[in-house]
Amino acid sequence: MKTLFRLTILLLLFSSCQSTQKLFDKGEYGKAYYAAINDLKKNPSDINAQKILPIAYQEAAAKYEQDIATAKDSKGKRGQVLDLIYDGYESLQKMYDAAAVLKAESGTFHPKNYHKELEKAALEAADVRYNRGIALLARNDRMSARKAYDLLKIADTYVPGYKDVILKKQEAYDAAITNVVVSKLDQRFGYYSINGNFFENDLLWNLNSIGERSYYKFFGLSYGQQSDIRVDQFMDINMYDIWFSNLATNTYSYNVSKKIPVKSDKMAGSESSRTISATVYVTRRVINSRAIMDYRITDAHTQKIIASDRIPAQYTWESLSGRYTGDSNALSARDQAIINGVANNKPSYDELYRELTRQIMTQFNFAMRDFYR
Repeated sequence: MKTLFRLTILLLLFSSCQSTQKLFDKGEYGKAYYAAINDLKKNPSDINAQKILPIAYQEAAAKYEQDIATAKDSKGKRGQVLDLIYDGYESLQKMYDAAAVLKAESGTFHPKNYHKELEKAALEAADVRYNRGIALLARNDRMSARKAYDLLKIADTYVPGYKDVILKKQEAYDAAITNVVVSKLDQRFGYYSINGNFFENDLLWNLNSIGERSYYKFFGLSYGQQSDIRVDQFMDINMYDIWFSNLATNTYSYNVSKKIPVKSDKMAGSESSRTISATVYVTRRVINSRAIMDYRITDAHTQKIIASDRIPAQYTWESLSGRYTGDSNALSARDQAIINGVANNKPSYDELYRELTRQIMTQFNFAMRDFYR
């Protein structure tokens, strides 16, 4: 058992060395460098990895240095150039950090610490994004504020807490956001007793699932009364023409038939067929329902209507049950489902109303995703 274990370890080490050598031979020096480090973690005496490590480092570092030099000489956009420079120094620093873990700085292998260069590149990248973001924020319009927020986020990523970037980022976000308040939600149930409390929560949840991917926030009726919210748009919702039919029951029947093979007793191997049949008696119970939702979105500053539409919905609840006479083998799966059906209790007005609102919210979501994109 011990011999098998040793053989397995040797095979794994041999396979690892082969993989590192292949990467090096293909000129993939960055990958070969990290593969050699992994080999040395497993076996610090690995001669092949010790040989590959400094050469792979020198070749990979030279490539990153060349990428940095090319970026510095390019005439591209300042922000993009600084991104490339930062990426190059980050790659170089990662190689240094990987070797430091090994404590392998000995002999002729001395990886360079690029911490200062990386720090400087991060500061320059943050400074450019910060200054551009501040300039856009000063324009005092929503689209510029959105661009400013994105730039300030990048600045904060390069150097967390750079200058007053956290405060400016929040300022840009507040200026970029469109606050929409559902100022009216009228559900006209008439003489029906319906609990529609869920509808506002469903409405806001769906709206904010759209808004979280863009610069929109949606608030309910109670939030609109808070003075600390800058309201940009009002949304009015009216649910009306809510109607439910009485339970209607009708019965009907239909015949089914099927041909089945029958073996002949007179002649071996011969077959004939005969027809079997059944009659299915069905009891159908139905309730029809309908509702309409109107929505209107108004600009809070100009009082102009910027979007409005009407969304109708219809829903039919149906319950089928039945029995049959005749041969059960003639019945299809659909016939069996009817026969095995149970005369369920009729749904409540609350359940029917939920089905109607599901239909309406599906259409409403499509419209809002198109409007708030």
